[in-house]
Amino acid sequence: MRSGPPSIRDARDFGPPLPARTRKKGETSSLMRLMPDSPLNGAEQTLQQSFMKSLIFNGLLMAVAVCLAYLPVRRLPDLHSLPAATVALAARPVALPAAVAPLHLVGAWELVAKDPRFTGLSALALDHGQLLAVSDRGAVIRFDFPTKPRPTARLADLRIGPGPWGKKWSRDAESLAPDPKGRGWWVGFEQNHSLWLYDPTFQRAIRSINLNRPDWWNNRGAEGLLADGDGMLVTAENGRDVMRVSDAAVERRAMVAGADVAEAARAPDGSAWILLRTKGSDGVSQWIAPLIRTGAGYRSGPTWPVPKDVFDNFEGMAIEARAEGGWRFWLVTDDGHRIMARTLLVALDYIPPPRHDKSPATGAGLSKVRERKRR
Repeated sequence: MRSGPPSIRDARDFGPPLPARTRKKGETSSLMRLMPDSPLNGAEQTLQQSFMKSLIFNGLLMAVAVCLAYLPVRRLPDLHSLPAATVALAARPVALPAAVAPLHLVGAWELVAKDPRFTGLSALALDHGQLLAVSDRGAVIRFDFPTKPRPTARLADLRIGPGPWGKKWSRDAESLAPDPKGRGWWVGFEQNHSLWLYDPTFQRAIRSINLNRPDWWNNRGAEGLLADGDGMLVTAENGRDVMRVSDAAVERRAMVAGADVAEAARAPDGSAWILLRTKGSDGVSQWIAPLIRTGAGYRSGPTWPVPKDVFDNFEGMAIEARAEGGWRFWLVTDDGHRIMARTLLVALDYIPPPRHDKSPATGAGLSKVRERKRR
């Protein structure tokens, strides 16, 4: 006899002799009959399965919510004509995660105005001390900075455009930029992929250009727009196409962005910047990056994440010079006409590094958007 408690090896000394034959497939071992698994293991397995189901359910719920945020615009109701109006603008400060250097979060405000056109803001610009936006339902909105004591918003219908007035799909404005010749404002439209030039008041259309891109999806078109010399530069939402539009020609060029493009803007030094976006089961993630010219086309440079909540979808960006030095990025979200979303305005300060050349943007290296996201 050996000392100590009995072991599995000693089980044969405490029970009937084990059969000399080999057990068949699926048959319970004699040892298992003598010393079965603890019932606690079953409880742990049940808990693990419940935990996995919860993760899968939460992931699916987030994915459905993100998909609902991007339903086709043609399902929205038609537009109703409203007179131009000036309304009070409520700007409520909200908390967001801290920005990553070299960006610094100055402030974030949820904007609310009692006018049904103050929704779906899809592009942003600076104009005579105010912010200027267009919406994906055909509205032009000029509004004060949130730091003003009593900010207001001026809203007007964009009556002239691609297709008949009143149809949401015919006024899906997604991008905005000043005309390099000083004639007014260019607006980029989806659904009918085109550019329209309006006078400074947006009351008269001066010119329209059909981009002739049947290969673009209806709601994935001219998402970014930049003045470029005497022409305009169009960045497609797919992150792969750039078009330079001028009086002489329409040139197609390639782009490598590593993600979708949600907006484009010129900085005070003339460099081009883009707002990138990815959508997934964990919500919407976004970054700011310089747009760099290459021999064959364009690519995104180093990326910096935008501080946001999972459902915030930034689609407007404007950049201004700061009196103290550096720039300020103004970003606005598109609420997507959803109850769970909001119109959010965010201010981010940035100090650009010293420049040693005349290239349109600083930095080098292809944007590693998805790698940064995994980190």
